[in-house]
Parts: sequence; C-alpha cells; structure tokens
Amino acid sequence: ATDTQMELVADLSEKYSFADVRVTHEQNLVLPHVKKADLFALWSELDAAELGTANLGYVTDIISCPGLDYCALATARSIPLSQRISERFGDLDRQHDIGELKIKISGCINACGHHHVGHIGILGLDKRGKEFYQITLGGDASQDASIGKIAGAGFSEAEVVDAIESLVTKYIDIRESGERFIDTYRRVGMDPFKEVLYGDR
Repeated sequence: ATDTQMELVADLSEKYSFADVRVTHEQNLVLPHVKKADLFALWSELDAAELGTANLGYVTDIISCPGLDYCALATARSIPLSQRISERFGDLDRQHDIGELKIKISGCINACGHHHVGHIGILGLDKRGKEFYQITLGGDASQDASIGKIAGAGFSEAEVVDAIESLVTKYIDIRESGERFIDTYRRVGMDPFKEVLYGDR
C-alpha cells in the first residue's frame, strides 16, 4: 500500500471505526466496530483507492517479510517478488477459479514470512551473490498444520514467478471438485508438482 492509501485508511478508521485499525497475522488490515449500515460506504471508499479487492485467502493475499529492501538479515528481496506474483495473478476471476491458496515468502532462513507453513512457500537465498528462491510445498498453518517440504533446487529471480504459475496450472489440471491447493497436494503428493518444476531442467 502507498502512503496515500495508508493515510486514507487512517481517515476512514476515524470516520467508521472509532480510529481503531488492527493488523492481522496475515498482514491484512481490519477496521473493527463498523456499523453494518456503513459497510457499503466504507467499501466504496476503499475500492475507489484500489483497496477494496475481495482477495482474502487467494493467491494474491501473500504474506511476505520486508526482505532485502528493508532488512539487514535478509539474503533476497521479498516485497518485489510478492508484487510480481500479485500482478501475474491479478485477475479476480482467475483468483476465484484458483480458490484458496496461501503463498508465504521469507527473505532469509529466519523465516519471518513463515514460508514453511505456506501452501506454496518461497525462501529467498543468496547463491554466489545472486538472489535465488527455494520453493516448499504442502505447508499449512491451519488446524491441520503441516510444514512444507522442499521441492528441489532453487530458482533465479527471473524464473520464480513462472515456477509458481506452473504449480498453479498443474494444480488446476489435477484437482478434484472442491479441492483447495493444499488438499490436492495432500492427495497426490510432491511428484506431479516436482515434474512441472524440474522436468526440463
């Protein structure tokens, strides 16, 4: 979000939610105590500022640490990667077709972005002075928690968004009715996904 958008959120919180704004674990903002009668007006103002997209839990609702742009511990950038993935999957109809898919990105092994519990996790690494990204699959922070497994060798900054798209495409091809990404992964395992990631490498 831009500084202008965040100033608008502050103004709207004063107007609709007693100046109360909360940040969730999943890096979303909540304006509590909004009257039901004011919900549409609030959404309209947020939507006019490009903050009204209903993408909660979808592929563009990414958890990301600050990464190399803002953190001295990081070994790779996280925020620009998150933005590139969001742009690639920006069409809301496509997001709804994909369904719930939690992507989490950490810019180093400290795992502040909780990549290890993302349905698709991405860990930024430094490989001989270049940014590389290791992909984990099958993580879940819900009640049925699991730690993601490393898919294989890392991808360069130029390759990683295409790698994520190949995973999503494979999931759509093999999912059964009503299955989320994590359900499909648990049913079929790593192999079909590993094949699309590394079959030509």
